[in-house]
Amino acid sequence: MTVFILMAAAFLLFFTWAGYPGLLWVLKRLCARPTRKGRFQPQVSIIVPVHNEQAVIAAKLDDCLGLEYPAERLEILVASDGSTDGTEAIVREYAGRDSRIRLLRSEGRAGKSGAQNLAVEQARGDLLFLTDANTRTPAATLQLLSRNFADRCVGLVSATVHFITGSDAVSKSQGLYWRYEYFLRQAESDIGILATGGGAAMMMRRELYSPIPPWYGDDCILPLDVRLQGYLVLNDPDAVVFDSAPHSVAGELRSRIRMTARNWTGTLSRSALLHPLRCPLTAVGLISHRLLRWLTPFFLLAVLLLNTVLVLHHVAVALWLGQLLFYFGALIGWRRVQGHRNAGIFGHAFSFCLANAGFLLGMAKVVRRHRIVTY
Repeated sequence: MTVFILMAAAFLLFFTWAGYPGLLWVLKRLCARPTRKGRFQPQVSIIVPVHNEQAVIAAKLDDCLGLEYPAERLEILVASDGSTDGTEAIVREYAGRDSRIRLLRSEGRAGKSGAQNLAVEQARGDLLFLTDANTRTPAATLQLLSRNFADRCVGLVSATVHFITGSDAVSKSQGLYWRYEYFLRQAESDIGILATGGGAAMMMRRELYSPIPPWYGDDCILPLDVRLQGYLVLNDPDAVVFDSAPHSVAGELRSRIRMTARNWTGTLSRSALLHPLRCPLTAVGLISHRLLRWLTPFFLLAVLLLNTVLVLHHVAVALWLGQLLFYFGALIGWRRVQGHRNAGIFGHAFSFCLANAGFLLGMAKVVRRHRIVTY
């Protein structure tokens, strides 16, 4: 029985991190779905939720005003979630110079999702462009994203985020993880089964938006709602925006915990998409790309503990030694990152372990039913 459970856990690990990407690679070559793109420029509402973003809001508004899109078809809604610094004063100053900018204020702290709901209630656009204050958007971003909606089957499109990593060791160590993540998203997009988005910059049809419960993330729940309504979710590789990655181990860990806790419950709340008969490929994608990945730390623990038991009987010794070497390499990577040194190959092992530590702690919050609303 121990051997069987070990093999099952090892298989799930292999499928989640290697088998599923391989399956996507094959499907992409067999049944990629072309998207019809064309000139499509309806009214667009840019929605920027903010909380104490004094340091970056001026640059964000400059970005928005510099976007290449017909001025008469553009509005910019900044939804302040109880900001207590100079954010709102800066937005008012910009609004005084350009009538397309409007400041909206929530009562107390409603969280990012609550601020977005407030803004959408007052939005006039046919398309909503949801973006973060610290995301930099090149001038062509709206044009590139909006052209996808010439295809009536498309409901939501995410831009491709490039992280500004600088020279710090923490963000550099996460580079391989994010390249892997965006490979999966782009492959799922090309096949037509993508059901996740990029909260830094995504555009969707106004009529498909449903108010977001404050404990769910927009990048999780909105794409799921769009898919449930029968529309496609895409990732546009040509629409590139820039965001900053966490610059500390603690910051990256908090990000993983928050993402896991909010998105696990969000995914399960749209369980119809997990039905293998109703949405077979989408269900495989959600289970493999999301649920199994967030369960990875439990598979890792099972493999290590069960393998340790077998080693006592001189079985699977090579596998056990391989695991110890991997975790030792992750420890070296952690020490190098902490010392602000180049972690090299050890950084990849550290990045994998850091992500799974975040998944584990995020799942602990799920079990305790701890809802993250503001952050």
